[in-house]
Amino acid sequence: MIKASIIGITGYTGLEQLRMLLAHPNVEIVHLTSRQHQRVAIGEVYPHLAHLDLTITNTDHMKVAEDSDVVFLALPHKTAQDIVADLHGSVKVIDLSADYRLDDAAVYEKYYTAHNHPELLKEVVYGAPEFNAEKIAVASTVSNPGCFALLAQLMLYPFAGLIERADIMAVTGSSGSGKSASDGTHHPVRNHNMKSYNINKHRHIPEITRSAQIDESQLNFVPTSGPFSRGIFASAFVHLKADIEPLDLAEQAYNEAPFVRLQDTPALANVVGSNFCDLSFVKGVGQSVIVQGALDNLVKGAAGCAVQNMNLMFGLDETAGLDTLTPLYP
Repeated sequence: MIKASIIGITGYTGLEQLRMLLAHPNVEIVHLTSRQHQRVAIGEVYPHLAHLDLTITNTDHMKVAEDSDVVFLALPHKTAQDIVADLHGSVKVIDLSADYRLDDAAVYEKYYTAHNHPELLKEVVYGAPEFNAEKIAVASTVSNPGCFALLAQLMLYPFAGLIERADIMAVTGSSGSGKSASDGTHHPVRNHNMKSYNINKHRHIPEITRSAQIDESQLNFVPTSGPFSRGIFASAFVHLKADIEPLDLAEQAYNEAPFVRLQDTPALANVVGSNFCDLSFVKGVGQSVIVQGALDNLVKGAAGCAVQNMNLMFGLDETAGLDTLTPLYP
């Protein structure tokens, strides 16, 4: 059994990570930690988990690492930097924050802040299983992709090196904003509303451009808030350098990807609650391609992808603990 712990259990991502690990046949939960709680039954904080005999503690992260085979960090951005540095090389770490997603300190500072440990940025492996599995398998520390970033990358990856320009609009549910409420995520406003934000400034842009082999001048990215809780639905209009049959390239790219499904029409209702990413590829006018995609931002966009990475790091079947999570339909 793999002894697994979660640091930062009380946020949406931490809770979803626990749900994923509880479904895994090879995992034993060791520590669930939070800075806000000390020896509290998890069911007292989250009544939907009242059936679990698990306790939240404020155990020091070094002790957590000592007792664990793998540690999942479900912490806010900028707060995982030092913990990753402390744990790197002593235990397998999967960081779900943005703190080590970029391998360039200057780019990280442009989109986030100055990095406390720039020397580690090139050592931590980027955790996108569909195109980085070999490096993940031998990694000590893995950084999970951003949820927008992973969907956009999976949409563009078959055309890497062939893209002249890409225009993407992606609509995300309110859970992507985290547990803390704000004016923009408050239900009375969000439930009947759509609005875009951080157009061409979103912090996931450098992840997208890197895997697509383009620069920022070749991408228009329009993140948009949608009136639903879970999921991201995106449409991309991709202008290619040559006249190419898109479905052929997509089938080649994802022939061995167990959680990427090529569909005629992706829909959120077909993926929410699961680790699937559904994609469609339609030839457009001239040398253009219309790509659509959908995934659950908390599963494939976060905790489910982290379990995929864990499976690879421990030499397990990539689908272990995830293949029974069928979508919550309707």
